[in-house]
Amino acid sequence: MTSDGLRPAPTAEQLRLADCDFAADRVADSVMRAFKQRARLAQHQWAQRQGIASFGTHRNSAQRIAAGGAALVANGTKLTDADADAGRNFLSDDIRRAVDERLAAPQEDETLDEVRLRRDLRSSMPMAFNLFGEARYESASSQALARLLAPGGPGDVEVTFEWSPGRGDAAYTRDRTAFDVALLIGPADGIRTAVGIETKYHEHAVRETKPSAAAKRRYDAQTRFLTTLADASGAFVPGWEASAVETDLRQIWRDHLLALSMCAHTDRWATHCRYVLVYPRANVSFADAGRRYAELVAPDDTSFAHIAIEDLLDAAFAHGGPTKDAFRARYLS
Repeated sequence: MTSDGLRPAPTAEQLRLADCDFAADRVADSVMRAFKQRARLAQHQWAQRQGIASFGTHRNSAQRIAAGGAALVANGTKLTDADADAGRNFLSDDIRRAVDERLAAPQEDETLDEVRLRRDLRSSMPMAFNLFGEARYESASSQALARLLAPGGPGDVEVTFEWSPGRGDAAYTRDRTAFDVALLIGPADGIRTAVGIETKYHEHAVRETKPSAAAKRRYDAQTRFLTTLADASGAFVPGWEASAVETDLRQIWRDHLLALSMCAHTDRWATHCRYVLVYPRANVSFADAGRRYAELVAPDDTSFAHIAIEDLLDAAFAHGGPTKDAFRARYLS
């Protein structure tokens, strides 16, 4: 174990033998590089412990195919179609039920990728279901999560996934931003508090890709729209723009604005809706991003929070059962 209690970074040979050696993980920051490689190999080894003996592929880049590379690349963190269809990316029957229910009830203009959800062992999307899926059916856990994460405390709690109050709706953020998970607190026919949750696993905070010249006018117009929304909210300290709008914090900012935009619609939503960024402690990139972003939010504002997964496990699995230990063994060891 390393000084932080985690396994050491895997060797190049370990990664190669597991079909887990990819350039995408070899980022400049040595701490994040080790974490990404460890996370990828951990997912492969977890699957092997479940009796999964064969793995899937991903499509090679067009550039590498043009240079003579194979069209498909063996990938030790992709499930085969058979294992994906059997729901083997998920830790319990209730979590599989939550996945099936969400896929059966699509939202307009959603970007939920069923293939990635079912096949990608390392994706933060299935991790979100594995972390919060059982709480959808267990009031002890949904109530505990509301007590932990909601400024107003618990009430009736609905746990839902890949959710937005209105994608593309100018009443909110006018784009396709959605929360990975949402706690909707209060009666369905009344005023509800929303806690929008973004889950991160292996990802690191990077600047969003700049738009093409053809899309830049639309991008700039959307940025002005969001900036006006941010200023009207009163949620930020003076000078916040330089640290958020065109930086690696832009995605956090856009997600936060979705929660803030809901607060203006007092006929449907409480004025203390909140956005929460969730990540493993070992993901130092998003731990740092959360701290930096929190410094841009006014001291008396409660609409943003960030928390390590380790600090909400007890709430997410307050109902008991074996899944908490299974989750910790898969994602946090």
